[in-house]
Amino acid sequence: MVAGQGGDAGAGAGTAVGDDDEVVRSRIEGADGVVTLSGIHNFRDVAGPGYRVAPSGAGSSGTMARGVVFRSAAISATDGDVGVIESLGVTTIVDLRTEGELAQQPDVPVPGAKNVWVDILQGNSTAATLMNSGIVTVEEARSEMGRTYEQFVLGDDERRAFGRAITTVAASSGASIVHCTAGKDRTGWTAAILQLLAGVSEDDVVADYLLSQKNTQELTDAIMQYVRVKMPHQADAIEALMGVDEANIRLSLGALRKEFGDIRRYLVEGAGVDDAAVEDLGARLRP
Repeated sequence: MVAGQGGDAGAGAGTAVGDDDEVVRSRIEGADGVVTLSGIHNFRDVAGPGYRVAPSGAGSSGTMARGVVFRSAAISATDGDVGVIESLGVTTIVDLRTEGELAQQPDVPVPGAKNVWVDILQGNSTAATLMNSGIVTVEEARSEMGRTYEQFVLGDDERRAFGRAITTVAASSGASIVHCTAGKDRTGWTAAILQLLAGVSEDDVVADYLLSQKNTQELTDAIMQYVRVKMPHQADAIEALMGVDEANIRLSLGALRKEFGDIRRYLVEGAGVDDAAVEDLGARLRP
């Protein structure tokens, strides 16, 4: 996952764009929000095809603004990918991985984009460290993933880290990318936060989360090919860790409703995001 800041907002800031910008976007971004890249998995617009949003205050209902925030797996980009990212107006890349993950696979630099590192897990979960997790059964893997998703809401450290990530996105002058390693768990909850803030329905949030199953399949298959040879005793557990389970995002959403009631209280009271930043970001994400 990557983050950048500064530069021309262009299409990324959700502002009006010229005809040339629209031609570029239509060529590289599908109607479903997926951007086809050769070296980066699960790269897509957090707004998807333009998810419907509920009215907010005096605002009208419409669709979530596209081109404001993208999500992806690690930025292992080719030269061609970098050019595509530049054309999307990306100025901020928020990397949600652990220090060990960064060291193992650093992001490829994107000109004009500032990388911001926010370690979401901070040593509180072994779920991201697949090869050294010590988890050997499917039951352990599912339990650890469920606990991790609950801690996205209930854990003080995790909440504050998500708050720093959202604050970074809110401060970006152009489009942002938010990513982790596979772009499904830490990135998935960040996308859910942004979608809920925009007024996207919970059903659409869950459906969007589940798209990562298909979008990360190639990456999962490559990793599992290695694991089944080198770590056969952990293969089934690691495959469970790499899966995309609806039950996990439901745990986060349920904890959110119970502890905070809505996404705004979660961000302001739970995650420490400035109220004005939440308001401004919400306005950028809505029509």
